[in-house]
Amino acid sequence: MAQNDARERISATEAAEELETTHLRVLMLIKEGALDGIQVGEEWYVTRNSLDCFQSHGGNAQAQIKCRTACGGSCGNH
Repeated sequence: MAQNDARERISATEAAEELETTHLRVLMLIKEGALDGIQVGEEWYVTRNSLDCFQSHGGNAQAQIKCRTACGGSCGNH
């Protein structure tokens, strides 16, 4: 995660609430590479940009992973 993303991080718990899923699912999305995540102490955080992009792809992890490498920013969140 880039340094300027530090102020745009939200906890995995908050991300789970926004996605209407579980904390564990958010952690799995980080592991799969669908969300940008970083662990600080015992808490995981995701970037606002990666969460917004994931949501813009309908919560589809595979579409998100492809987007991050191929769309060149067409989702508006890169």
